[in-house]
Parts: sequence; C-alpha cells; structure tokens
Amino acid sequence: MRGFKLIPGVSIPDVSAVKKEYRLYKNELTLSLSAEDYKKFFTDAVGIIGEPVFFFIEIPADDDSMRLYYLDNCTVPVARAIIKRYGDILFSDGVIRFGFGGNKSSEEVYMREYQTLSVYTERAGEYEKLLSSLGYSRNPKAVLTWDIIGEKNAAECVNVDADGEGYADIVNNLIDIGMYPAE
Repeated sequence: MRGFKLIPGVSIPDVSAVKKEYRLYKNELTLSLSAEDYKKFFTDAVGIIGEPVFFFIEIPADDDSMRLYYLDNCTVPVARAIIKRYGDILFSDGVIRFGFGGNKSSEEVYMREYQTLSVYTERAGEYEKLLSSLGYSRNPKAVLTWDIIGEKNAAECVNVDADGEGYADIVNNLIDIGMYPAE
C-alpha cells in the first residue's frame, strides 16, 4: 500500500500517521484523500452521484471569509469536463474547498481543508467500493490530517496556480455557463 501524499498547496511536516483509511459514521464517510487519488475518486464519484449533478467551490473573499459558488443541473459528462479542465487547480490548491452533489439526491462529496474529504450518502457501499479500489480500508479510528496538526506539526495551506490559472479563473469562466454565488 502506498503512503499518504500531500497536494502541492498543503504543507504538514509529518504525515506518517495518516494512512489510506476512512471512517464511516451513519451516512458520512470521512478520510484524508491522498494526492494521487483525487482524479480517479472525483471522476468516479460524480458517476455514483448520478444526474443532475451540481458543482460547488468555496474561494477566499476579501474579508478573510469564504465565498461559495454553485453550478447546478450538470450532466455527469459536464461534471467530468470540469474535473478534466480544472483538476490541476482543484487537486493542487490548498485554500479552496469544492465538491459535487446531487440536485435530486442527498449525495455530496466535499473536499475540505487539509485534504479532508467528507462523503454524505445513503449509499455508502458504492463509495466504499471506490475507496477500496484506490487502496483505502475502513477503520473507525482512521487518522485524518486534521488529527495530526498542532503546535509541533504546524500546517499551512497556500493557493496554487496551474498553467497561469487559479481558482478565480474557475469561477470567472463558469459564470458564463450559469455558476452563481450563494446568497
């Protein structure tokens, strides 16, 4: 089994305690997703969610808060096109938060700070199959990146651009096809 790897926008000195494991509690799977697993996980997860899919992204606002944007009623191919087009930013930037959900279901995959992923679902088994294919196993005591951050293991998240584009470009480009700010 490969070890846990950080994305370029996240820095934590010692991640040796983080393994490819996840917690399952009621209808939520929680894990720290290793850098090399982002593309496969999100590409397959939007197929599990089913249509119509929504995409959301939280980006820094001027007042040190986060600003939330939605793109509703996407097909799975459109969601996968977003992953393909913007994956280099989504899968590298340590400050933004993003995810996909079902417009007609309660499904949601939400990538939060420090590579912590939450999957809210009534069909945990589908996501467990996906995680198993990526080498993850269920452990109710799975250690997350959030669990190891502290004074002696300080973490930092930074913005990362890819090919001259950053998170603002995602929002600006997707506004043209219907992305909107949350109220």
